[in-house]
This record gives sequence, structure tokens and C-alpha cells, in this order.
Amino acid sequence: MKDRLILLLYIASVLMLTSVHDLLFLSFFLLSLFLISGKNLLSLLRKSFISVVFFNFAVSISYIIFCLLKGQEWLSYVVLLNLRVFSLTFLTFLFVSKINFFKAVSFSKTLQYLLTISYSQITAYTKSFEDFRLSLKSRLIQRPDRKDVYTFISRVFSYFFKKSVENSKEISQAMRSRGFFID
Repeated sequence: MKDRLILLLYIASVLMLTSVHDLLFLSFFLLSLFLISGKNLLSLLRKSFISVVFFNFAVSISYIIFCLLKGQEWLSYVVLLNLRVFSLTFLTFLFVSKINFFKAVSFSKTLQYLLTISYSQITAYTKSFEDFRLSLKSRLIQRPDRKDVYTFISRVFSYFFKKSVENSKEISQAMRSRGFFID
């Protein structure tokens, strides 16, 4: 029951964060999330920052350049965007650290089934990536140069792309046979 309540609070918070445009409110909401996180604050801050820094930087710089060329004001929107994205990311990491997803969606067999499929895919891809990483490490005596790293990354990306296309077809067929898609 606790997990379901937290899930509902999370959904309501996401809706609220995406619809409110007041910087002061968003700041206080983020501060309240910091207080709720307790001893996990530094870990969650680090994860959130690492997750959003490149996206926020690219979007902010692009928007600033666009506004400068048009002669428009940009500061308030960039602050709002960055605060909102960081708040949503921090909220998500906090949410993930507080609940058991399987208990939270236990009210619906369909959601449990979808979560099980997603979780098994995440686990399989994580294991495959770790296997790829260890295979590269075990085959090299010294640290790989940039070209080798780029080649490795492109081949791993290609593998995961092909694997996800194959898996999506199989999962779609399995779900269709179980009545998930009613055409």
C-alpha cells in the first residue's frame, strides 16, 4: 500500500512540476525533495547532476544563442527549464530509491506483466554490456586508444540496436498472443 501511495504522489508531482511555471515554487519543491531524501542527498544530487548536465547544457546554449540572435530575453526561461529538468530528475531518482516497483503496480496484472518484461530486458542488457566491457578489458594489455574505444562503442551500439529490434518483435508477438493488442 505504501508503494502505491508513493507511486501516486510521484505521478502527481510530475504533473505538477510540468505544469507550474513559478521559479519560487519549483525552488521550494526541490528544497523539500532535498529534505525528504535525507542521508541519500549527496548520492542523489550527484546522480541527478551527471544525468542532466549535458542535456541541459546543450539545450540552454542553443536557446541562449537563438534568443541572442532574435534579441529576446532568455535568462528566466533557461533558469526555469534547468530547474524543472533537475527537479524531475532528482524526484525520479528519489522515487526509485524509495519504492518496490513490483509492489507499486501489484493492483494490475497487465502492469505487472509489462514491468516484468521491462525489468528482464534491462537486466539482460546490463549483463550484456558488462560482458562486452569485460571482454574488451581482457583482450587488451594496455589502455585502448581513442579509435579502439570508438570502434568498440559503435559495435556495442549496433549490437544493442539489432537486439532491441529483435526483442521488440518477439515481445510484441508474445503480447499479441496473450491478448494485449486488440485490433
